[in-house]
Amino acid sequence: MVIAPDSHARRLHFDRDSLSYQILRLPDGASSTCPTQIKPGHPFFLEVGWLIQPGLRQRMIRTYNDQGKWSRVTLVTERRIS
Repeated sequence: MVIAPDSHARRLHFDRDSLSYQILRLPDGASSTCPTQIKPGHPFFLEVGWLIQPGLRQRMIRTYNDQGKWSRVTLVTERRIS
């Protein structure tokens, strides 16, 4: 995996499973992850994240199969541990 921040460090790019993805860091602890291009015949995922309160964040990840059909959704809750 290669991660390369852009000049503003609000957008990170990485490669995974022959697709390039970008993570957009949005205001107030939100984020969005998506492929930079969807290629036919390749599975991919989309992710959004949001800050519920300081130290508590959630992410929703939708996964699509190689035919572009939605195959699953995952909800992740992250808590900062001091």
